Amino acid sequence: MISLGQLGKAAGIVIGTAAGLAGVGAIAALRRPLPRTSGTLPLPGLKAPVKVIRDRWGVPHIYAANNEDLFMAQGYVHAQDRLWQMEFQRRAASGQLAELFGIAALDSDRFIRVLGFSRVAQREADTLDDETRRLVEAYVRGVNAFIDQHAGNLPIEFTILRLRPRPWTVADVIVWGKMMALQLAHNWREELVRARLIATVGAERAAALEPRYPDDHPIIVPPGVQYTRTMGQSAIDRADAVARFFPDGAGQGSNSWAVAPQRSAGGGAMLASDPHLAITMPSLWYENHLSGGDFHVTGASIPGTPGVIIGHNEHIAWGVTNTRNDVQDLYLEKFDPTDPTGLRYEYQGRWETAELVREEIVVRGQREVVIEEVRITRHGPIINALLPDQKQSISNGQTTHADQPLALRWTALTPGRLLRAVFRLNRARDWDSFRAALADWTVPPQNFTYADVEGNIGYALGGDVPLRAKGDGRLPVPGWTGEYEWVGIIPHAELPHVLNPPEGFVVTANNRIVGDSYPYPFPAEWMNGYRAARIRQLIEQTPRHDAESFARIHADVRSLPGLELASLAGRLPADDPVAQQARDTLATWNGELSADSVGGTIYARLRERLLIIACADAADMLNLVVGLGAFASLPGRDFAHRLFPELLRRLSERDDRFFGERTADEILAAAWNATIAELRAELGDDVSTWRYGRIHSLTIRHPLGSLPALATIFNRGPFPTGGDLDTVNMGFLPREFAGPPFYVAPSYRQICDTADWDRSQSIQPTGQSGHPGSRHYSDFIQPWLNVQYHPMPWSRSRVEEVAALRMTLQPAEEHEVSASVQARSAL
Repeated sequence: MISLGQLGKAAGIVIGTAAGLAGVGAIAALRRPLPRTSGTLPLPGLKAPVKVIRDRWGVPHIYAANNEDLFMAQGYVHAQDRLWQMEFQRRAASGQLAELFGIAALDSDRFIRVLGFSRVAQREADTLDDETRRLVEAYVRGVNAFIDQHAGNLPIEFTILRLRPRPWTVADVIVWGKMMALQLAHNWREELVRARLIATVGAERAAALEPRYPDDHPIIVPPGVQYTRTMGQSAIDRADAVARFFPDGAGQGSNSWAVAPQRSAGGGAMLASDPHLAITMPSLWYENHLSGGDFHVTGASIPGTPGVIIGHNEHIAWGVTNTRNDVQDLYLEKFDPTDPTGLRYEYQGRWETAELVREEIVVRGQREVVIEEVRITRHGPIINALLPDQKQSISNGQTTHADQPLALRWTALTPGRLLRAVFRLNRARDWDSFRAALADWTVPPQNFTYADVEGNIGYALGGDVPLRAKGDGRLPVPGWTGEYEWVGIIPHAELPHVLNPPEGFVVTANNRIVGDSYPYPFPAEWMNGYRAARIRQLIEQTPRHDAESFARIHADVRSLPGLELASLAGRLPADDPVAQQARDTLATWNGELSADSVGGTIYARLRERLLIIACADAADMLNLVVGLGAFASLPGRDFAHRLFPELLRRLSERDDRFFGERTADEILAAAWNATIAELRAELGDDVSTWRYGRIHSLTIRHPLGSLPALATIFNRGPFPTGGDLDTVNMGFLPREFAGPPFYVAPSYRQICDTADWDRSQSIQPTGQSGHPGSRHYSDFIQPWLNVQYHPMPWSRSRVEEVAALRMTLQPAEEHEVSASVQARSAL
């Protein structure tokens, strides 16, 4: 999140307005924008009335007569509850945050404009098939109808920022999918990690540090390129500016699994899913139930996007995790230094001319727009170097170094068919139609789990995975030779998939997807596999599963690497009573990373110290791999996380070759002594009080919550929490690493029972409403923290039993709407 100074000064927010909100009139000011959610409301453009029943948890159940009315109503309801979030997300993805927050958001906007999400979204909008266009346009009409009807009574954030939202377009709906792809795909950063490691310590040492990289697979540096310790820094600076508003992919993963009927107490297949993303206020997800035309589907949607992303329909349920496929490549380009335009670059011995795009960025508080000139080669936009006559600078006024131009090729920068895939997925009836829907799922690549009412379970990958003529995508490559081009994608029919595996369950948790026998190259930045291994253990421990056993899996915080490290406790020194008590606590720890665990605290800090000290034989390498100092902007957190299993193995086997001049035992001792000193300084000498929740807590932040006067209104927390990157109930809180505070955890939990859809359950972290004055703004927080759920009522009879509010959206002419709005304004 942006800082107080950035938000308060650069955005030009009137502090008096914030103070006034915190005063006597706060309740009235916060409740005034609450939408009307009962009675009859006019909605021009509907063909027939639409019923919206909100249950006691604030989840809308929308019943329409046809497809277009259904999605128009969904757009209207999304805007009722989450219009500010929708506005913020489309501006972030379009590079228009500086218009709200001034210079503080300029670098974020510049990087997004270079990537060109809006340009791609518009091209994608122009190529939509007829049905997808009709449904998306209906959704947009619903959003715009709400904006038109409530121009004088918008959510409180619009009042604070003195903002009036512009009408929505089809491209606005598409563009957020590109931003999600950016959060879930960061291989270009990993390429720079490897390149800079090679420049710092050489290719052989870099290969030894590669997470889980086989010893007999050396890193091969492409000929003709020279890596530097600062390669790509200007691009990283700008990408980090984006992370002030939306955290990068470090730590972001997911879990999902399904069990066959023979492993289910209820007699049907069951499926669970929990995507791991940054926890924000409001939540990324909005739960809704859609019924109309040939759609009947329920689950988690994203405000600003029609349909359901994770959920179930009458026939199938599905869950989603990130594949971490390598779908990004960096190409070093050679531009002609004698060309005054700066656009001529070399390709296969000839000159080609890069496309030049001029992006105009409006900056709040500045009269003049900022012009960002983007060069685009055959490989993609140049992400790190401007034209020769431009000064490269960042918002603090410091000029960056010169950098060899790097072009980014990425599947997300070409028009895709994601919305078509969502609509097809929402109506899939069986395995074949499910796979057919995923053939349109282009970006971001995702693992999909599957269960259906016939008792089938399965797994399938959806997404475009590029095939390369040469190289494996792990390092920046020369763009001028033509040897490293993409030559197609893996055929969708041949992407990894399995139906009804003999063990009776499927598990995906960002772990390795395929083995060496897979017929296509399949580079990916997989996580270390601990979560997947633990889920398999828990599934196998219970003969027949139900919602309670699935909930226990969701709640599990046992750390498998924690137990591995604890087994080495006997080799740790104990020079005083505090160190002795801490060592004994770690040695007897059960591996549970709960908020009240003392052993968990000791393990977490020892793990950090080990990574730092084990890599400390070269200062730059330490900073690079762990993500500190000059290299804090790199995803070293992720790189180091994937390195940790190898580090544990070397320590356990006393493989001293890995540690340079020191032995494994010396590394352990040094890390242990640093850990004890740090914990004593921070938490005191009483080891029994070293509870994990004291060093590991969650504050759920709103984009405007950086101002103290607004923090109590918009933010919630802190809450002591358990878990880490390796536990099923994941909780990732960066501490040693630079950047804005964020917390990655299960952003939505879902349990689906195909034997009886009314037995399905779900929860998201905050609440259904984005209005701080609503009782549904934060009513999910405590249940979510406690891994509790609310029902997902499916049958009409069950929906009626839990109904709290009823609203009818009525077809109307424009003049009728105007009269209705005037009448409400007079009340």
